[in-house]
Amino acid sequence: MLSKAAILATDDKNIKRVQVPEWGGEVGLRVLTGLERDKFEAMFTEKTTDKFKIRFVACSVCNEEGERLFSDADLDALGEKSSRVINHLFDLAWEHSCLSQEAVEEAGND
Repeated sequence: MLSKAAILATDDKNIKRVQVPEWGGEVGLRVLTGLERDKFEAMFTEKTTDKFKIRFVACSVCNEEGERLFSDADLDALGEKSSRVINHLFDLAWEHSCLSQEAVEEAGND
């Protein structure tokens, strides 16, 4: 069986490369951490939607090592980018992190 140390040492970022023609290249999308996912599920169930998609994209877009490209301080600048691109990346990242509206709603009913 796995030990706690082995589990915590595992790199499970699961980065997916995505072409973004509007930006002239590709970006990585990483699976959210458990803490990040809990935060977004809480925002969704509490109907706190301020920059929801932009925040999710900012948490998901990463470099090859799985490090975020955008911090929370970059939300306004990222929000100035094309809504078409943001929506597309949001949809891909949402699915990549195995989130669905049903899963989030169920989490709010616990």
